[in-house]
Amino acid sequence: MAGALRAVIASGADPYAHSRELLAGTIGALLDAGGAAGTLRRDVAAEDVLAGVNGVCFAAGEPAQREQAGRLLDLLMDGLRRTSSGAAT
Repeated sequence: MAGALRAVIASGADPYAHSRELLAGTIGALLDAGGAAGTLRRDVAAEDVLAGVNGVCFAAGEPAQREQAGRLLDLLMDGLRRTSSGAAT
């Protein structure tokens, strides 16, 4: 398996592209549903949310950092919420 993965990477292909597409599609569907419901901002790209979640994983990915990861995810989720003024629509 490791040899096959090295071969894919050496060929210039992105072995994670399909998984990234699936995740971005799912996040996009959730953002669309939240936008339609009026609870989430409509100006957020799914790829940006995915990058934010990846950042949380890198910054606080160790078991001892789970509390920090939770706080970071709360910050990310708060940023996705539509403001009461409706400015982020």
